[in-house]
Amino acid sequence: MWQRSYPRKYGLEVTEQEGACVKAARCRFCKYYGRQVSLSNRKRGPRKTDQFYTVPFRADLIVKHLEGQHTDKWAEYVALSPSEQDTFFNLVQPRANTMYHYMDMEGDKINLVVSIKIVDVIIGEMLFRPEDELDAANDDNLAGISDRNRNIEKLRRSALQLFKLNENKDGYTVSIKRVMRFKLAIQHVSCGLSFRQVATTIEQTKNTCKIAKFGGLNDTIIGQYVRILVGHALQVISNILASDDVWAFAISFDGSQHHGTTFFDVRIRVSVNGVLHNLHLITMPHFNRHIAANQEAMLVKLLGALFAGWTCKLIGVTTDGEKTNMGHINGVQVRMVRCAEFKVVQIWCTLHQLDLVVHVAVDEVDDGTWLKTAYTLSTYLRKQSNLITEMGETCPKKTNRWLALGSVLKFYITHVLRIVVFLNERREQVGNAAPPFLTPSWWLLTYAFALVIAIIIETVVKLQAHDLVICQQR
Repeated sequence: MWQRSYPRKYGLEVTEQEGACVKAARCRFCKYYGRQVSLSNRKRGPRKTDQFYTVPFRADLIVKHLEGQHTDKWAEYVALSPSEQDTFFNLVQPRANTMYHYMDMEGDKINLVVSIKIVDVIIGEMLFRPEDELDAANDDNLAGISDRNRNIEKLRRSALQLFKLNENKDGYTVSIKRVMRFKLAIQHVSCGLSFRQVATTIEQTKNTCKIAKFGGLNDTIIGQYVRILVGHALQVISNILASDDVWAFAISFDGSQHHGTTFFDVRIRVSVNGVLHNLHLITMPHFNRHIAANQEAMLVKLLGALFAGWTCKLIGVTTDGEKTNMGHINGVQVRMVRCAEFKVVQIWCTLHQLDLVVHVAVDEVDDGTWLKTAYTLSTYLRKQSNLITEMGETCPKKTNRWLALGSVLKFYITHVLRIVVFLNERREQVGNAAPPFLTPSWWLLTYAFALVIAIIIETVVKLQAHDLVICQQR
């Protein structure tokens, strides 16, 4: 029968319970690490599903499974203290949330099948240029387009080189023959290395370890590998949405800039087998003007390529407080709601809404003069090298983040006497640019708002806790 010590003793997770009576439990080693099975002398493929136990919960069978299917991890687990066993699975991502769960990583070859729309529309079109800017549909006919678009088209063809159309033309098949090289490349990219750095690192590994199978990589092949993984990830999500067991899903989107390029970030929330998953769908480059119509067209095109029946299952749309997204008449969120066939729950980010309200309130203080002076003073003090050397500290830079404003105000209050003396000295010197003029009322507002900003920062930190922010929840 079930014992209270089983979750810690055998690494089990209760999945079904009636009152104090446990009906079913799952092996957490299966959930987080998968089965460790040798392929030698096997006539059948290994099981990939999680191990579940029901009444009477025989301890001998549980131990047999752990020793046979999780040999290394189980040996590591039993050697830990009870307190260490309690935290053994805390920082591990469930294997079902990783792409390796859906791949045959133990074989000598990986075969993946991706739908035509995902490859042609999302990977081959939306990640490069808008559809009306490329006019090179024929095989080698690149005449009549600019040199820049010609280079983009060549890059697109190179990126899709490993995707081969099936014989029945219902999808693309990708075959990875050098599995270990593929795994190393993906793992290096996941660490934040650029494609060129990954190629160089693996080449150095090949030369040092004398492993010829690692050779022949360059940044172009690394890019192909990453697009293959992206395509397969999108295909997995597409299969989930198309499943009859999934009756609804919700999306959330946001925009940001990186090195002058705007990106549109899309997440999807869906329940599978009774578990709510929050998945990062894709981050799309946005080439057009940032108006609601263009963003709606991009989202509709993306979801249409992913799953044709998305309008029947969409039940929730979430966005931040940006005006283009949240307009109550023609905002992106309202437009997406109109596309759905059923009623949709609309959610706006609490933090962004709070940020907008506080921004409006702060901008109205002293008709905006207080905040403008705080910014001007920060810029002025950061240019005074002699004062920085004397104080041994540089005034923080004022940005749009409340944490930065709090640091600036704290600096002003800490060094108020030295700042006042320095500004008076500079004002008396002939030929110098006039420093900002700080009135007693400005200092009074600064002391007051330093306390208010501290409360705002504390509130923001609490609202960004792991148990509140959906994108960080498991």
